[in-house]
Amino acid sequence: MSIWSQLGLQEGTSVLGVEVQGLYDYSMFIIVMIFSFVVYFMLKVLCHKLTGRVYLDSQGLEVMWTIMPFWLLLALGLPSIKLLYLMDEINLPEASVKVVGHQWYWSYEYSDIRGSSYSYDSYMVSDSSLEGGYRLLEVDNRCVVPTLLTIRGLVTSDDVVHSWAIPSSAIKADGVPGRINQVRLCFIGSGVFYGQCSELCGVNHSFMPICVESVSVEVYSTWIVENHNNVLKGMENKPESWTWWGFLVAAVKGIGKSLYWLGSMYAMFLYYLFYYSFYVTGKFVVVSSWEFMQWAVSSFAAAVSWLVWFSNSPVEAVVYAISYWVAGIWGVVVFVVTKPVMATWWFCKSVCGAVASFAYFTYCVFEAVLNSLTSFTSDGFQDFVVQNVSRNTKKFLWILSNRYK
Repeated sequence: MSIWSQLGLQEGTSVLGVEVQGLYDYSMFIIVMIFSFVVYFMLKVLCHKLTGRVYLDSQGLEVMWTIMPFWLLLALGLPSIKLLYLMDEINLPEASVKVVGHQWYWSYEYSDIRGSSYSYDSYMVSDSSLEGGYRLLEVDNRCVVPTLLTIRGLVTSDDVVHSWAIPSSAIKADGVPGRINQVRLCFIGSGVFYGQCSELCGVNHSFMPICVESVSVEVYSTWIVENHNNVLKGMENKPESWTWWGFLVAAVKGIGKSLYWLGSMYAMFLYYLFYYSFYVTGKFVVVSSWEFMQWAVSSFAAAVSWLVWFSNSPVEAVVYAISYWVAGIWGVVVFVVTKPVMATWWFCKSVCGAVASFAYFTYCVFEAVLNSLTSFTSDGFQDFVVQNVSRNTKKFLWILSNRYK
């Protein structure tokens, strides 16, 4: 959270928060450099006694002050656009939490996990009831989310427009009545993070804080399972009716499906093993090796024979080489004259291929530069996030599958 006399942004507590903080530092570096450059030349012009009455124009200078701002705007705009897209993009969230704004409190609902349909209200803790925590920021029921796990937040409102915002995590989503906005929740560490409603919503707008508690996957799974609804409890306690005949039929069907699946998988494994290990590899090696060997042997034999000829009679060898190249050029000329359509097609095809190759190379370079500009975290941090999110996802699904198997 913010501290007294803080100048920059809050320390990022989520993946997007860290990226936004990096974008802020990157943009401020460019802006400070531009400001310093402009101030330096302003002072230099004001303090210099020489004038430029005879200095008419400079094409190079005009090109420079036209191209440089373009590249600076591009360097500032591309990272912003990509980060803005990533902030709105949520791929395969593991769980969702619905955030509903009211006058003047928040409601949280967990309803997309099997066995969990749990909702509660979150009110600000008054000064008389405050025991630790921060004044005007502490709530009675916090929003609980897991650490390093992709969670989708669905933000809406029940009455007027609200805004669910957590500055340290770069989260700000408007809650509009009749509309649902989504936001990504992926915190990089455990802790308690505070925010406030960022849209004027009435007389008590300043008294509906936001408090999110990020916990480990194990704690979150235990918490979400313990708060499952009474309907599921009734369904779990309901006895199931079964018969020996139904059990026998189900067992036979299960064994048959298992044998069929194992047999098909084994046959497919043998097919792909033979096809890719022997047939494709052998065909490629034999055909490619034979063609390359033929070309290499013929080229080497021709070069050796020409060198022997050149050592015996250099004039005749040089004349033959020149005539050979002239004959090749003449053949191209004859081909162009006699078959102009095919020659034009071949030329256009070659030019288009060269242009396509150059365009693809330019695209690869541009993409590499764009990726380097639009990621403000180190490779170690990215690997840490990817590995931990993958591990926590597997752990979360394993805990839920064991709970509801």
